[in-house]
Amino acid sequence: MAKNHDYIPQNDDDLLAFAKNFYAYALANYARWQIPSSQPYLEAPIAAFESALAVFKGPNHGKIDTLTKNETKKTLDSALRTYIQGFIARNPAVTDEDRERMGLPLRDTIPTHHPAPEIKPVAEAVPSGKGRHTVTALNPQTGNKQKPPVVKGVAFAHRVRGPEEAPAKAEDMPSVFQTAAVKDFQWGAEIYGKVVDYACAYENDGGKRGPWSDVSSVIIA
Repeated sequence: MAKNHDYIPQNDDDLLAFAKNFYAYALANYARWQIPSSQPYLEAPIAAFESALAVFKGPNHGKIDTLTKNETKKTLDSALRTYIQGFIARNPAVTDEDRERMGLPLRDTIPTHHPAPEIKPVAEAVPSGKGRHTVTALNPQTGNKQKPPVVKGVAFAHRVRGPEEAPAKAEDMPSVFQTAAVKDFQWGAEIYGKVVDYACAYENDGGKRGPWSDVSSVIIA
């Protein structure tokens, strides 16, 4: 379901009309949907907002009346959100016809599939303290750590090796995923002098991984 601000009106009169229509329809159908009645959730907030709005529209309204109207509006908006998200939004018994009559968006029954990211990041690995390396997944399109669209996070691969050994391949290294594009690695003194190979790859919100970066190698010191 779309976000609340996409379908709950912000105009005072429109909000009141929406709330009354929604309340009446939900009150007539909650048993069919097997959910709690809308009455204890919405009757009082609607009445309070309607009363405050009438005073606000009067010729002699003042600052207190404006504040009261705004506060009751916030309360009603919150009550609508609570009831809709708690009992309506994901309820399979609520049909598309029901949603349309209540002024709610129809359910999106077609899942969104995002392909694996195509962009190959640049792994920038630099010493950043005693035994510590900071690895940044740089976006080659922007030159900074800003992630491309539909990318949820970054898989960071790493492997420790001796300085005489050949660099590891990214796909053969263990990796860890995080949403941030920068990760710190802290190494103990017992392996100072060894080398760590690092690589990174973008992942989307479905867990699909893009191409690995070239390997960046840093001595532990």
